[in-house]
Formats: sequence, structure tokens, C-alpha cells
Amino acid sequence: MKVRWLGNSCVEIFGGYHILIDPNYLVEPEKTPDLVLVTHEHDDHFDPEDFEKIEGEFELLAPKPTLDKFDIDGIEVEPGMYIKDVKVLDCQCWKAEESVSYHYQGVLHSGDSNVFPDVDDVKILFTACFPDYYEDYISAAIRLDADLVVPFHYDPKEGTEDPKRLVELMEEENIQAKLIEPGESVDI
Repeated sequence: MKVRWLGNSCVEIFGGYHILIDPNYLVEPEKTPDLVLVTHEHDDHFDPEDFEKIEGEFELLAPKPTLDKFDIDGIEVEPGMYIKDVKVLDCQCWKAEESVSYHYQGVLHSGDSNVFPDVDDVKILFTACFPDYYEDYISAAIRLDADLVVPFHYDPKEGTEDPKRLVELMEEENIQAKLIEPGESVDI
């Protein structure tokens, strides 16, 4: 399975299904996804212009406030649901009306939350990298026994000091962490 970071919180997964999470990207997705997943209604997680660029047929999954805010059709998701091998989990994204995390074949996408759900088999944990929450991210990586932590939810053009520091702190705790560039992929 291949996982690409496309910038911001956008992740593209090539597994049994081709999945795009949080379509607000700096690098275009490689092809039409089977599923588009949105964690919450903030503009830095869903860009209507980027969403309109996605061609072909796909299913959209998002919390109700996201569907309502952007006036889009999709499947309303709630924590505890399973849709096409995607587990929908609870999380708490800052000032979101309603937010969810997604777990698919070992990939945990947490939106921009610093509160992580309990889930087994975390091969890659994508986490925001806000300095105020470094301890939360580290505790979650240890608790979830993540094989690899990849910081995201930042703009590389504005600097990489925060994600680099989080990687350093993770490594000090013997947690494997890696900084990747928009468009770069990780194989699991």
C-alpha cells in the first residue's frame, strides 16, 4: 500500500480502495478516488475548488455539518461506522462543529485533533504538529504503538520548524517519525 501526503491535511491512499482524505491540497491527486473522506467542516480541510477538480465517480463521506456548510451530497458519517473497510472514529478538532478520524488498513488520519481514538494496527499516524500539543501527539503515538508518525497540517512554504521539532521529540522517545514533502509517498 502507498500513502501520499498532498499538503495541508490531504492524504491519498492506494490500497484496496483509492482514498482521498481532506481535499484541500498543494499537489494534485494521482487519479480519481473511490472514496473522498472529510474530517470536519473547516476550510483548510475541504476546499470547494479542489473538490470540484476531482473527476469521475466516487463516494463522499463527511460529518453532517461539513455536508451542510458546503451544500454537497454525501454519506453522513458518525463515529463507530464502517464503510468499505474504513472505520470512522471520534476525535476533537479545534472549534469544529463535528469531527471524525478515519482508520483504513493501518493508516490513521486524525484531522487536526490532539485527541486520538483508541484503535489497533496503526502503521502510519498522521498528526498535526502544533507546539502546544507535542506531548499529546507523543503520548498518542506511544499508546497507539504507531509504526511511523508523519506530521502534517502545515504549509511547507511557511516553514518546517514545527514538524521538524515534533519529529525530533518523537525520535527522542524512540518513536519512528518522518517528515515528508507534499507529493511524497510512504509505502507500508
